[in-house]
Amino acid sequence: MHYRSVLYILGNLLLLLGAALLLPLVTALLIHDNIPLERYEVLAFGGAIAAAAIIGLTMRSLFDTDLSKLAHREGAAIVTFSWILFSAIGALPYVITGAAGFTDAYFETMSGFTTTGATIFTNVEVLPSGLQLWRHQTQWMGGMGIVVLSVAVLPMLGAGGYRLFKAEAPGGSTFERNMPRIKDTAKVLWMLYLGMSIVESVLLWIGGMTVYESICHAFTTMSTGGFSTKAASVAAWPSPFIQWVIIGFMFLAGVNFDMFQLLIAGPREEILKNVEFRVYITIALLIGGLSFVILWQANAVQGGVEATARGAFFSAVSISTTTGYGTEDFDKWPNILRLTLFLLMFMGGCTGSTAGGMKVARMLIYVKSALAELRRTVNPKAITLVRVGDRTVDRAVVSNIQAFILMWLTVMTVATIILTALGVDLLSAITGTVACLGNIGPGLGSVGPTQNFAHVPLLGKWVLVFCQLLGRLEIYSVLVLVLKRSWVR
Repeated sequence: MHYRSVLYILGNLLLLLGAALLLPLVTALLIHDNIPLERYEVLAFGGAIAAAAIIGLTMRSLFDTDLSKLAHREGAAIVTFSWILFSAIGALPYVITGAAGFTDAYFETMSGFTTTGATIFTNVEVLPSGLQLWRHQTQWMGGMGIVVLSVAVLPMLGAGGYRLFKAEAPGGSTFERNMPRIKDTAKVLWMLYLGMSIVESVLLWIGGMTVYESICHAFTTMSTGGFSTKAASVAAWPSPFIQWVIIGFMFLAGVNFDMFQLLIAGPREEILKNVEFRVYITIALLIGGLSFVILWQANAVQGGVEATARGAFFSAVSISTTTGYGTEDFDKWPNILRLTLFLLMFMGGCTGSTAGGMKVARMLIYVKSALAELRRTVNPKAITLVRVGDRTVDRAVVSNIQAFILMWLTVMTVATIILTALGVDLLSAITGTVACLGNIGPGLGSVGPTQNFAHVPLLGKWVLVFCQLLGRLEIYSVLVLVLKRSWVR
């Protein structure tokens, strides 16, 4: 491990964090809410900016600038420790204003940067405008980070089969050799991300949100984060136009961003040939349609056919993309739908999107590999291949994905056991763990869509913080640092 190069880059990233904190600071200076927490808001952001700047400049001045030393393990260290450091400094405004203690503040900030959307606040409307904006901005920044992560780091690590979906640059896999490709691809994806955020913000403003509210919700829709400025989430705006706009952009945010590049630059016919994209659409339509039929028969949503369809598809898309917004309390829906939505939490969106979960492509390959093994059991002499579209999936990739899913389920099991041992009821423990590990936000029971995580014991919150980090960084990026060889030069 080349520590000096890693620390140099982390220092630069902290300087970027300090610059990002200027936006909520300006908001705090311009908007006066006349609420108690506003008293120390400017001081809080000023302190966080100072901390980021001092630490960042110190690390930048003391350590190496030679990027040729960066490789796979350094990339894993950079992304893991950047999320940890960002969350620590990003938590300071909550602590200094008195909005939350350090554990709760760190939980909320990690939930933001990992785009999880789980919250410890019973009523977010007590937060002043600057702090509210920062809360939403952490999710938007986290989404941008995931775009780079999916482009640069995960393919080089081969994390959970990512090499199947992202081709490595020729000539090796060091950061130095890949840097031009990474920069060019990241710029295109960031422009798409920014452009779609602006379009959604304008549409939400046209629909009746204030400029401030529309920006905040565009931040947390495109990042599939799910934070809202209202305690009632998107249900606070009963406008069908606003809710359908959010449904549309949640769906788009769960799509592999490569599809948008194909839409713009072509060949466009490749979009519909993409198996993961077709499965993603099919599942969203099937679950949304099933929810509509069951809710209509149960008369569970008031307002007629359109309102029932909107409620059904909103929840289906919100959970499948791991956004976590709510317009309905799906914890009160018929048990078959509660179970369906819970199972949907495991899958998540497409690879190369801002969505969390195991990802559609992994689940598809896992199912196909299981069927292949079943055929091999029936006919041991048969040559069974796992194919996705017109591509044959390498055995190593299949094994990688199977290992990823096993690790995901192991982490889920261990975290659930710890939470139940701490006194959390089983339903809340297992769904809360899946909601954090899958970066979804709400679970069921006491952590359901109208509840929060404030009541979770102190140790339980740190367990869920770790789950959020593992889930967002696709497990491999974090756990690879546990290996001794990662720290040996």
